[in-house]
Amino acid sequence: MSDQADSLRQLVRQTVQAHPALEPGVPMWVLSGGKSGVGTSTVALQLALELAGLGKRAVLIDASPSQPDLTSRLSIKQTGSLRDVLSGERSVVEVLTPISERVRLLPGCWDADSPPELHRRAIKRLIGEIRRLHAHADVVLLDAGHGMSPWVQWLWKAAQQILLVTTTEPTTITESYATIKLAPWGDVDNKLRLVVNRVQNVAAAEQLSNDFAATCRQFLGIKVRPHATIARETTPASAPASPMVGSFDRAFTQTIRLLAADLMRSALVMESPVVHRESKRSAISPLDKKQIQKTI
Repeated sequence: MSDQADSLRQLVRQTVQAHPALEPGVPMWVLSGGKSGVGTSTVALQLALELAGLGKRAVLIDASPSQPDLTSRLSIKQTGSLRDVLSGERSVVEVLTPISERVRLLPGCWDADSPPELHRRAIKRLIGEIRRLHAHADVVLLDAGHGMSPWVQWLWKAAQQILLVTTTEPTTITESYATIKLAPWGDVDNKLRLVVNRVQNVAAAEQLSNDFAATCRQFLGIKVRPHATIARETTPASAPASPMVGSFDRAFTQTIRLLAADLMRSALVMESPVVHRESKRSAISPLDKKQIQKTI
């Protein structure tokens, strides 16, 4: 009997090593841009704030190696950065910086001219520390910048959910698809969600998202999770200078709030030991007034 138990434990260890997303701990959600300038950092920040509004503790990690937008945008006083964590000089907890009551930031501040060497052992140590943030977070959001690289591949592989931020511009959609083609397909299937940002025509965005999902299914064999459409963000004249709650208009924050609620629902389903049938719910839309009312 003990031999069977040992064999089972060994099988579990091997499975987790092959698929880091199965490792127990705090959920990791990675946000990547199909290309530069699609608003990934804005979505990541507002998503963390909306999760906080839903009573969740969120840790934001500025994980873009070339352009740490979150860190520069928030202009915070930091005690360390992701570089220090990867080098082993500091722990994740030591460099977390509060930006609101329920949101903390792990600053990026990488030197684009000399990014840190990303050894496998350092990345695995980082992911392990993230998983053990139970005392500080209910979910960890990583802003991975745009495009695909070995670093982003590791993050996608370890993530429970991947949010690929894009817009309705044809070149952006093309580059988003190219990003997925370079990803480890087996670790992307059924956990990637297209987030169409800056939407003005909801019907057009939904048709584009459906076509994108069909293309991924047909040519890559990847199942894409239901998409989300995010209204174009506009900053009211009376908004505060700091990019925090209240800085954007109602339509933008409501659609991000819907996304936050849906992601939490998906996380609960993924963590449940019960096998759930696939939901046939429609994709999130700014026009779904009933859902908006439930999450306000």
